[in-house]
Amino acid sequence: MMRYQVVDGAPIPFRDSGTGQSVVFVHGVYVTGALWDEVVDALGGQVRCIVPTWPLGAHDPLPDGVDLSVATTARRIVGLLEALDLNDVTVVANDTGGGLVLAALGDPAVDVSRIGRLVLTNCDSYQHFPPASFAPLVWLCRVAPFAGRAALRGLASGFGQRFFISQVSRRGVDPERRRALFGSFVTNPATRRQAAEVTATLTPSLTLRSTEAIRRFARPVTLVWGRNDRLFPMDHARRLGCEFPHAELVEVDHSSTYVMLDVPDVLAAAILGQQSA
Repeated sequence: MMRYQVVDGAPIPFRDSGTGQSVVFVHGVYVTGALWDEVVDALGGQVRCIVPTWPLGAHDPLPDGVDLSVATTARRIVGLLEALDLNDVTVVANDTGGGLVLAALGDPAVDVSRIGRLVLTNCDSYQHFPPASFAPLVWLCRVAPFAGRAALRGLASGFGQRFFISQVSRRGVDPERRRALFGSFVTNPATRRQAAEVTATLTPSLTLRSTEAIRRFARPVTLVWGRNDRLFPMDHARRLGCEFPHAELVEVDHSSTYVMLDVPDVLAAAILGQQSA
């Protein structure tokens, strides 16, 4: 079932399915909540899956004046939990989404007490927000927005989509699946303009400020990390695993950044607490 909730001026569409423990998913830039489809299917309704498309560059265009900064989107994650009155939530995050969750932990204005558990797959952290190979695009969107939008238009092309997927998935994605995955990023120039605005706000200051909050986070954390990842290598996961007080690291073979596409059953088992890798 598709629902909508306005949070900090942005309507957040989300699919709501299953029953039981609430699990909220957070994707990264330029993709929609469809990123999690295979994992939701693998969970088989055993938990309540709330799968938003966050305003991170594949969303339907938002009205002028809505704050698209990633700092505000980090706060929207917790804002959605509050708006839906969810407690003891398992938050599952990937890529930029993981960085946003960490940024929320480190934001003194945000109350994260509704989060009962984190499941983080390959994602941004500490000084890696964005990863080094992505930093030139951030710089371009920040200092030369027209050029940044042109670069994103290239990324939205058929070749660009294939290149993007090749960097984040070992399994790949067929053309039909890509349409759902990239959503309005591919079809709508207004979305890409807003994607450039989002991109320009990526900064490691948001994740670096979470360092002490990570060390104080007393709830369980499961790190499900693809070993074959050039963007977020295993040493990123091991550092998080050492600094979160109650963390378990599941190292996943045959997977890159998008664990949910490469090995959805493994991620689903970890969400249910049945991990074995």
